[in-house]
Amino acid sequence: MIGQSRGAGWLLAITMSVTGCGGEGSARLDELSEQLAVQQQRLQALEQVPKLEFVISRQTLTLEEQMFQPRLKSSAQLEARGDNVPYTFYVDMLLKVEVPGEKFVAMNRQVFPVFEGKSQIELMQPLPVHGLKAEDIIVTLRPMNWYGSQRIEPERVIYQ
Repeated sequence: MIGQSRGAGWLLAITMSVTGCGGEGSARLDELSEQLAVQQQRLQALEQVPKLEFVISRQTLTLEEQMFQPRLKSSAQLEARGDNVPYTFYVDMLLKVEVPGEKFVAMNRQVFPVFEGKSQIELMQPLPVHGLKAEDIIVTLRPMNWYGSQRIEPERVIYQ
């Protein structure tokens, strides 16, 4: 909207300055109007945000028993699908780890680059105690935002 009002003001100023120039002024005014229309189309194309779906596949969980701090490592392949997927962009990923038996909940977020619609994701989270098994832990790995703070709705995430 701001670009359009600036353009309209600019066009009005040009109109006022070329009004007394006869036929040349009218031709120049038509040319400027055409250029303004092209610029507005370009701005609208840039402002359109593609609707993307995010597919998480090949998710693996690894429990590492470090000497002083056990940790969970979650890895997955992330793929963006849709029309006009940007060649390069960034995704904010959330790893939420819950251990109900220990009344433990932790969240870790990290930003990953996505190239040609794909990214290898790997996040780690320290665990509260040693000796936990995969069935003791609830893990959520989910993309939250992409690119310029575009929120990713849960229904746009597919787990394979």
